[in-house]
Amino acid sequence: MLHESFHSSGNTTAFAGAKQEMWSDPDQGLHVEVTGGTSGDIYCKDGTSYTSADLFAGALRQRGQQITVPAGLRSAYVTTKVEQGCDVYYKIAETGRRARDKDRAVDGKQAQAVEVTVGTSEDVYLIGKDQQRLLQLESQRDGRTSTTTYDGFGEKFTITLPAAEKVLTVEAFRSRATK
Repeated sequence: MLHESFHSSGNTTAFAGAKQEMWSDPDQGLHVEVTGGTSGDIYCKDGTSYTSADLFAGALRQRGQQITVPAGLRSAYVTTKVEQGCDVYYKIAETGRRARDKDRAVDGKQAQAVEVTVGTSEDVYLIGKDQQRLLQLESQRDGRTSTTTYDGFGEKFTITLPAAEKVLTVEAFRSRATK
């Protein structure tokens, strides 16, 4: 998946009641669109993530920090370094183990399961037996479950990162947002 474009869609464990859609292209980067109770976009390229101000604030609120995004920041993006690289959004952790008992077909294609468990969180990655592509991800976190389906391998997508004038550091965002 590092060397081929793809698309994914499904619900997410990150925000209650939310759905997400992702497009990834090795040359252009990655774009995630979250819709639902908390909505916004994430872009990532070359280890730098750009999260829309509303989505960034929503994540902070889930951690107990009360943040209000002023109208002037609504179109801004908060930038952070992604130490593990942008593939962290879809990469199977090295701690994953083969889970033969969870193998099954996904959209008519036989898939092999790899399970990653950390504490009470569990991810089951279903990888196509023939082409070794991720076909589906099932996750459980904090009492939430999600299913994400992967497709569109090799298709052309246009991913446009936020303009430089719309990008803020975390510190600049925090100083301008209100508590």
